[in-house]
Amino acid sequence: MLSLTRSWEKADLENIKRKTLKHTFRLQLLLVLPLLTVIILTACNKKPEQIGLGIIPDIDQANLFFTDTISITAFSLREDSIRTDEPSNNLLGSIYDPVFGTTTAGFYAQFALSTNGHDFGANPQLDSLVLQIAYSGYYGDTTTAQRIRVYEVSEQLFYDSSYYSRRLTPYDPTDYADYDLKVRPVSPFITGGDTIAPAFRIRLSDLSPDLGNKILQASEENLESTAKFQEYFKGLFVTADPLNAGGAIAYLNLPSNLSRMTIYYRNDDQDSLRYELFLTGSTARYNYFDHQDYQNASTEFRQQVLEADTSLGKTKLYVQSMDGVKTFIRFPNLGAFAATLGKKVVVNEAKLIFQGAESITSFDAPPQLALVSGTENQGKYRVLADQLEGDNYFGGTYKKSVNAYEFRLTRYVQDAILEGQSQPNYGLYVFVSGASAIADRMVFNGIQPESDTLKPFRLQLIYSLID
Repeated sequence: MLSLTRSWEKADLENIKRKTLKHTFRLQLLLVLPLLTVIILTACNKKPEQIGLGIIPDIDQANLFFTDTISITAFSLREDSIRTDEPSNNLLGSIYDPVFGTTTAGFYAQFALSTNGHDFGANPQLDSLVLQIAYSGYYGDTTTAQRIRVYEVSEQLFYDSSYYSRRLTPYDPTDYADYDLKVRPVSPFITGGDTIAPAFRIRLSDLSPDLGNKILQASEENLESTAKFQEYFKGLFVTADPLNAGGAIAYLNLPSNLSRMTIYYRNDDQDSLRYELFLTGSTARYNYFDHQDYQNASTEFRQQVLEADTSLGKTKLYVQSMDGVKTFIRFPNLGAFAATLGKKVVVNEAKLIFQGAESITSFDAPPQLALVSGTENQGKYRVLADQLEGDNYFGGTYKKSVNAYEFRLTRYVQDAILEGQSQPNYGLYVFVSGASAIADRMVFNGIQPESDTLKPFRLQLIYSLID
């Protein structure tokens, strides 16, 4: 594994000292609040021995230093399958991204009876079956038409089970939709003379009446309760064909009262009848994602993420939601930092900065990133002590004005320096927060961007040296 950074060297110490002397007064002012924070933490008994060894020097005697040349190993890799059952948004559609290639999203969902014990009457005849789904947002280009497919699930879903993003639950191959959809997440929808909130409707009976007739032929026992009905009709898998240009991922509100399947029918006694099947907060639903093995992603993306050329992390790094991509980070020399300087180190502030590599595009940046520690168990993570101080302190929110993210890692860095090389270094992982319910992605500059004019991925330290 290749170390990718402008590494710390002893020769840099003298340069930093000269810079520090020039800006001593300014840095002293900057350090008043961090030092007060350390004092407060000590008073609150929040492991003061782990922050600067419990030694708080007089501000006038502090030797103050700044560096952003700490050695970093960083590269991007595929994310594991993520849990997607009962998400805040269900996702549907396909999107082509020149960096990440084509991604498709679909969902599985159960339905609930609107009333128990419904009777379709004598000799019920199908008029139509319509699936209506409410929007809650989108990601991408909504001008591209999408081909939507709807299949009947052939294996029962369970609300209290865990479902993951790459689980392809079996379904019958009959497509009941074959429908061209243009995502319209902000346009009111007009149906039957009524104007409702943004939604789309797909007639599921035009290609084949089988699904509608199956519902009409449900027995009295099948319609006795939602649980019985879900054993009989197990639900739908709704997905999209992959696109090679444009496209969008629609965010859907399945538990909304507007999301439903309506069967229109008649019987020997009455005409123009209807019955509703609802998607509710207590019916099983989960998202399914397919990145098409990144076949049409950019070459440098494929080389780093798929072919494990970690050296490419020095120029660019990636994160992608929908079980896409995460970035691994390690600071290999932090354990030897104090020994290299020959003094004790008090970390007053440590910030990890992810700088966007692209100008603003139609591919919006994730609103929030997550940063966690790795563990001895691959795929398992641990919350960082800095995050326990609160999100406002910890950071990770996108700053559009500077096209960057910042995380405050003061406690993590101080602990790594104090522990030296005695503790295993499992590194850090960064990924999109809420990745099961949004479609955002981001490209960052690496630690050695392609141009000297670009701001690199870096760890910034303000620290003091104590004899």
